Amino acid sequence: MDEQQAREEIRLIKAMLERTKKATAESGTLFIFWGIWVIVAIAGMYILAYFEKYDLIWLNWIAFAVIGWAYSVIFGIRRGRVQKTRTYAQSATGYLVLACSVGFALVGYVFPALGVYSYSAIGILIALVTGILLFVMGGLFEWRLLVWMGVVLWLGAVGMIFVAPDYRSLCLVPLIIIGYLVPGFILRAKYAREQKEQDAE
Repeated sequence: MDEQQAREEIRLIKAMLERTKKATAESGTLFIFWGIWVIVAIAGMYILAYFEKYDLIWLNWIAFAVIGWAYSVIFGIRRGRVQKTRTYAQSATGYLVLACSVGFALVGYVFPALGVYSYSAIGILIALVTGILLFVMGGLFEWRLLVWMGVVLWLGAVGMIFVAPDYRSLCLVPLIIIGYLVPGFILRAKYAREQKEQDAE
């Protein structure tokens, strides 16, 4: 291998790492969006329950899912237009998010509607699937904090078993803050810091 070829390979490796960093930061944007959006949906559910509008709770969750998924799809399309190539971590994360989204739909909507289990189990199973999402994503991006966040969500799912059914969804709020908002803001701050360092060079 000559010197020019070695430099070209180093350049390609650096470019790939930059794309991965940018993708991770953009994932931070989605983490923040979904963290806030889930908390808003949970608040909406409890407000409706307080006013005894129980028949509207399903509408609350359907609207939450449709708007959230629409935002994520638009975000992904825009990112795809900017980025012509995808890293392995990006591709694997895309499949992971899609698989977990199907899992969320099944455990949160389909199975309870079919009477597989009661609605009080939804929060527990959502925490379980979220833990899988965070744990695997942390492994893909080699970020231990995210891996441990996944473990925290699993422990939270187990802990929710011992909480009264009416308050299980409320227990998701601190878990979402820990699992989504904290990593999201850390990713955004890290990316902003790296951008400043690059601009200073």
